[in-house]
Amino acid sequence: MSRGTWLAATAGLLCAGAVAAVALGAGSETEPDPRPTPQRVYSSCLAADTEPMSADHDPCAGD
Repeated sequence: MSRGTWLAATAGLLCAGAVAAVALGAGSETEPDPRPTPQRVYSSCLAADTEPMSADHDPCAGD
């Protein structure tokens, strides 16, 4: 085997080993657990009407 052939074969094996190592390393990574979505709080009292009212009467106070 000539020196050039040996050098090419060695370089090919090193590249193949590097590709295999990267492929195995990338496959073993696990994705992080997704963060839970924060709970949304819905109010039953949204200011749907725009009519003025006295400060004593709050429709959200449950009067």
